[in-house]
Amino acid sequence: MPLGAVGIGFADRVAERAGGRLALCEHGRVTRLLAAPLAVSVVILLTGCSSDDGAEPPAVAASSPQVARLGWVERSPVTGPALVFHTHRLAVTGDGWEADVEIRNETGIAWEIATDPVAVARSFGLMLFATGTLAEVEERGADGDLPGLRSARSFVPALPRRLAPGTRWRGTVSADGALATGRFLRVVFGPLVADGDPPGDLPDRFVWITDHAYELKP
Repeated sequence: MPLGAVGIGFADRVAERAGGRLALCEHGRVTRLLAAPLAVSVVILLTGCSSDDGAEPPAVAASSPQVARLGWVERSPVTGPALVFHTHRLAVTGDGWEADVEIRNETGIAWEIATDPVAVARSFGLMLFATGTLAEVEERGADGDLPGLRSARSFVPALPRRLAPGTRWRGTVSADGALATGRFLRVVFGPLVADGDPPGDLPDRFVWITDHAYELKP
């Protein structure tokens, strides 16, 4: 799902020991930004753990180490020239997570990816949702209430600054920090910035949140 976005905030892990188990904040720390509708060139509003009434968010147990071979393939647009997003594999490790991902450029223009390291740090990683439905993503995006981003801290090999037509990048993205069990994980790619006129209804600057979701096991 493409979200026209310029500035998804950081979502560092917030954790504390509770009853001998690692308890997690579901949202992480994020920057509050201006919100606008989906699939246009917008800035997305992300909410953090604090609430307006000062109440503490619920603690959630951390997922144990696990590996999932996912094989997700998502095209945007669905037909014709497109950017293709692959999520091959996900691993929750003892001290963090890693994902084997790929972006293929099957459009006739180049796309900038890593020209702005700060934007990459704020826009590439994971989001955890309460359900596996796309309706939740759409509703929370429209309301400016997307979950905090679990930012990827490592890219191996490094992201290219530009992805030329007919080329691809595949690598492992990873970060430290526990992930909440029972939540539905989606991979976030971006930001992608068009160098030319993008095909179909693709925005010229956007972040891709996977249509597929993986439920984190206890």
